[in-house]
Amino acid sequence: MKLFKNLQTSIKENKTLEDRFFAVVVLVGLVIVTVSEIVTYLEDITYIANLGTAIGGVMLLLVMYEAYVRKKMERARIMLCYTFNCFVIPITFFTCGGIDSGMPLYMLAGIFTVIPILKGMHRFICMLVSFFVDLLCLAAAYYLTVNADALGDLKQKLLPGLSLGSRYVDVACSIILIGLYVMITTALVMDAYQRERASREELLVKLDDLSKRDELTGLYNRRELFRFLEDMPAEDDSYYLCMTDIDHFKNVNDTYGHVFGDLVLRTLAAIMAEEVRNEEGELAARYGGEEFLIVVRAAGMSEALQRIDSIRRRFTGMKWEADDALITSFSGGIVHCSEYRSYSDAISSADKLLYTAKESGRNRIEHCAQAK
Repeated sequence: MKLFKNLQTSIKENKTLEDRFFAVVVLVGLVIVTVSEIVTYLEDITYIANLGTAIGGVMLLLVMYEAYVRKKMERARIMLCYTFNCFVIPITFFTCGGIDSGMPLYMLAGIFTVIPILKGMHRFICMLVSFFVDLLCLAAAYYLTVNADALGDLKQKLLPGLSLGSRYVDVACSIILIGLYVMITTALVMDAYQRERASREELLVKLDDLSKRDELTGLYNRRELFRFLEDMPAEDDSYYLCMTDIDHFKNVNDTYGHVFGDLVLRTLAAIMAEEVRNEEGELAARYGGEEFLIVVRAAGMSEALQRIDSIRRRFTGMKWEADDALITSFSGGIVHCSEYRSYSDAISSADKLLYTAKESGRNRIEHCAQAK
């Protein structure tokens, strides 16, 4: 029971394609051996046929034991390919009617099985051996058929004949089983491809997002900020740009250490990310060091100032475990983007207003409505 439970888990779990393919081939192999055993028994071909298919089933169970009990998956893969192509198929070929049955289909399926399960030289060698064994079986069957009269009963024992009806039933069963095998394996390949493509697309999206983000704060970086400003519609007069700088940040780093300084930067960035409405075309970015730039949309300067000042008040009201008495703040300069010929002019003007705020006592936002 544990053997089949592990087999079922291997098929369902999101493992490598090789592992899932291996599990399916083992399962299909057991089905083929079981069906062959039933058919040979019902057709009463020979006891050798029953014994041969039973040996094939035992060998497949040994492969399962090696893979799912002893956990020797690489060895089990090699065992499966050689077992399937060099023992199970040849045995069933000679016990189930040979060329007059559906066994040539199983030969093709066996060779195909090697490709997704083995790699490198193991794959190449196993395919050569499989081709040689299949050709040897066909040559032996031809010899037995040509010399049927001379061999007498020995030919019937080595390669039992099938009635016309049995041949059609055998080929029909073979087509159904091999068709299901090809369908399942193809579905596995397509599923693996689709998973890989989805995973690759998801990774590309993540990498694209990472390329736009500042590593420390998670806000957009300077490059993405400039791209955003370049794409900002000139005819839209609702955009306001604010340059901010944390007050006395060097003293914070010198007093409490750079690890705490990074925490301060991340905290301010988190507040900005909560206040800025990205879905409405707004943006917060780390401009460099302790400087941040925010773009908001508002009906007027008063509303824009209120939005930025809300961020400032939240940051000023933060309580820090490193020092309960520590008060963090930032200064800023805000401008109306539509009043400037280019975003670089707007940034330059906001930067001047920022330094005006610094010189006026810090922890404040300066603005200027004068057109440039």
